[in-house]
Amino acid sequence: LLFLTMSNQRIYVQRTKLFTPEASAYFLTLAEPKHFDSSDELGSYSLTVTLDPEENGEFIQSIEADAEELYTEYAQELGKPKIGRRPSITPMKDEEDSEGHATGMVHFKLTTKAHRRRNGELVAVSVPVVDTAGKVVPKEVLKRMTRGTKVVASFDLSGYYMAGQFGTSARLRAVQVREPVFRDSDPVDDFSGLNTEGFTVDSDASDMDFA
Repeated sequence: LLFLTMSNQRIYVQRTKLFTPEASAYFLTLAEPKHFDSSDELGSYSLTVTLDPEENGEFIQSIEADAEELYTEYAQELGKPKIGRRPSITPMKDEEDSEGHATGMVHFKLTTKAHRRRNGELVAVSVPVVDTAGKVVPKEVLKRMTRGTKVVASFDLSGYYMAGQFGTSARLRAVQVREPVFRDSDPVDDFSGLNTEGFTVDSDASDMDFA
C-alpha cells in the first residue's frame, strides 16, 4: 500500500503493514521504552534482527526495492528528478564483529516512539508483543528475553528527508515471539545469598523529610 500526501510542505511516502521473516533478535527494547537522555521525553521501543542474506535474500531485496521506489516517489513530489540520499537508504546495515570486520550477516532495525504529543499532552504508544497463540507477553517475561530470541515483526517502511538526505526507516508495529531465549537469571538475583542486613525500603521511606 502507498500513502502519499502533502501537508504544510511535508511529504509522506510509505509502505504499510510489512512483515519480517522469522529472525533472531540482536537487540530488543520492548518491555519498557528507552530514553536516550533527559531531553528525550518521548522515548522509543526498538528491535534489531539479524538476517542471513542466503536465507532472507528475498526479503532484503524487497526492502531495497521498496526503498528505491519511495525515493523516486519522494523526488517526484518535490518536482525533481533526483534528490540527495544517504549512502544506504534502507534501515539495514552489514553486521560487524568486535574488530569491525563484516560477518556476512545483515542487521535490520525497527523502532517507534513510545509517546506522541496530542493536544499538548504526551500519549503512550503501545507495541503489542504476542506469543504464537496471540496472547500478550507480560512485561516481566519480556525483560528476561535476550539476544537470539526468534521473532517476526510487522512494520511500516517510511521515507524521510533530513539535512538534504533521503532515507527510510522501519516503524515497529507489533512483534510475535516464536522462540524465546531467556537470560540465565534476573540481575536482581546477583545479590541472593549475600549479607542482607542493612538498608531496607519500608512504607515510611517515601515520607522521609530531607529538608
